[in-house]
Amino acid sequence: MAQAHEGHQSHEGYRLGPDDWSALAAEPPPDAHVLLASSGGRDSLAALAALTQWRDEGRFAALSVTHVDHGLHTESAQWQQTARRQAAAFDVPFFATRVEVVRSQRGKGRGSLEAAARQARYAALDHSLHAARRDDPTHPPVLVTAHHANDQAETVLLALLRGSGSRGLSGMAVWRECGDFPHWRPFLDWSRERLTSLAVGSGCGWVDDPSNDDPGFARNALRHRVLPALERFWPDAISRINRSAARLAEEQALLAELAASDAGQSLRRNALDWTPLAGLSASRQLNVLRQWLFALGCLPPPPQRLADWLGQVAEAPSDRAPRLEWPGGELRRYGGRIYWLKQASQVITPKRWPAGRDCIDVDESRVCRRRVPSSEAVEGGGTCRLAAGEGDWKLRPVQASERLRPRLGAPSRTLKNRFQEAGIPPWEREAAIGLEIDGRLAAVAVAGTWWVDADFQPGDQWGDQSGDDRGPDWWLILASPAGFTDPR
Repeated sequence: MAQAHEGHQSHEGYRLGPDDWSALAAEPPPDAHVLLASSGGRDSLAALAALTQWRDEGRFAALSVTHVDHGLHTESAQWQQTARRQAAAFDVPFFATRVEVVRSQRGKGRGSLEAAARQARYAALDHSLHAARRDDPTHPPVLVTAHHANDQAETVLLALLRGSGSRGLSGMAVWRECGDFPHWRPFLDWSRERLTSLAVGSGCGWVDDPSNDDPGFARNALRHRVLPALERFWPDAISRINRSAARLAEEQALLAELAASDAGQSLRRNALDWTPLAGLSASRQLNVLRQWLFALGCLPPPPQRLADWLGQVAEAPSDRAPRLEWPGGELRRYGGRIYWLKQASQVITPKRWPAGRDCIDVDESRVCRRRVPSSEAVEGGGTCRLAAGEGDWKLRPVQASERLRPRLGAPSRTLKNRFQEAGIPPWEREAAIGLEIDGRLAAVAVAGTWWVDADFQPGDQWGDQSGDDRGPDWWLILASPAGFTDPR
């Protein structure tokens, strides 16, 4: 059962000095809207107290609290209410989201449940950040979590026991990218005891998650058994561990700079031109791949598996596509490039698109939307204009032998030919989406773009102002569901 800690009525007993702010490793922009991810616990409460004072001092423009209910504990609703009361006590706006935690099929232990909960939590936080930017575009959102020095030491020890390299042993960064938004951890140099004093001084109550005392979780074993034993011999063990992590973070930054120099291309795209890298030493090739995957927000596969796969790439004929799968996704080679796929390509299930329905789910990660063109900007993934009546619309897979005519007066071409000329990888071809209208293939969405048959292209694209009976113009938009749903 969760343990609740009652507070007193006033929160005037705490005050931070100016040195507490100036000692921070980095600061948010003064116009930032800080969103604190709160569990309703002691550390979150302390962070709320500090952030409220800094907001009132004009260090940043706005502050709100967001809470994610994982639904994994019978008392999770009470935890949400505790977080809500804390925010109300400081007169800070509060938002809550409930998520469903789906455990990965790749793991069935406690660690896999913890990882699934973390993934669901950050997906919900990403929605909250998008909503904040949409509601108030003048104040850029910044996510804040209450991680502190003890958390950092635990993270470094966990990475050490996993056999991690410099990236993992660097621990948590004060600033990092969280999707499209910055994630700020201002309390990484603060001890747990310091945050506890701040929470007590705030006058509010908090709740302790009982899972934090469960020795079946590796982090808890480190927290309650290993670190106390280390501190009996080295009272400053936590600061020693974190100093080493900071030094390794500097070395990791140098490795990232070396990879960027070796690559000679952007490491922010999901494809690498491997031709100029083929002459590098194996260790530098591995470094480029690892830093590339880190830049994409992916945890790389184990070093030996990655090295073995690179050996297969070097030896395989150019028409072969060596493939490496691990929980972080897939690596594939095609046409002199190496691609990272976050998840396996999905072949669309045929489905009708009823007239009057604006948006339709394509699969778990994509939606398709149609609307009449206007001066309003079109956002999302691949877009195109299409002229057609509101007849029988259907989304379906395509066959390589099917044909499209690229423009008026031009002969039709098979999709196989167009795929080859455009350098579309085989897995993208399998996931291509065909739009059939009244029994005819009108358009194909592949690799983030649309190909529209000439008979369905608006007349003004070819200077035809005479008008025709194709039907009204439509925008077609293919994107992730986040672009069309209300995150909050």
